[in-house]
Order: sequence, then structure tokens, then C-alpha cells
Amino acid sequence: MKTLLSLTLSLAALLALGLNLHSQAPAAAAKSPLQTLQAMKLKNQELIEKQTATLQKLDALEKDAEQIKIFGKRS
Repeated sequence: MKTLLSLTLSLAALLALGLNLHSQAPAAAAKSPLQTLQAMKLKNQELIEKQTATLQKLDALEKDAEQIKIFGKRS
């Protein structure tokens, strides 16, 4: 019973400290909705570029794997 009580109190204290740490974080600078939208568009464009590059690499790997299969069957 003592162990359960001490565990519960420890967990409650950790949660309380964690909440306090988050509330002390500096507030983000206020942005207009237009600035927020422009930032989101920029991030999305960067993500699309990364995904395109990754897709091209995967296509190249798939092509190489097919060639390896073909050469493996010939041997």
C-alpha cells in the first residue's frame, strides 16, 4: 500500500513539474494569418521537394533491383 501511494505521489509530482516547464516556455511571436500561411506553404514546398527526391531514389533502386533479378535468372 505504501509503495502504491509513493508511486502515485511521485507520478503526480512529475506531471505537475512537467506542466510547469511547458508553461514557462517563451511565447511565440504573434504572426498574422498571412505570414502563417506563407510559412506553411514554404514548409510544404520543401517537404514536396524532399519527397520527390526520395521517390526518384526509390525508382532508381527498383530499376536496379529488377536488373539484378534479370541477371540472376540468366546465370
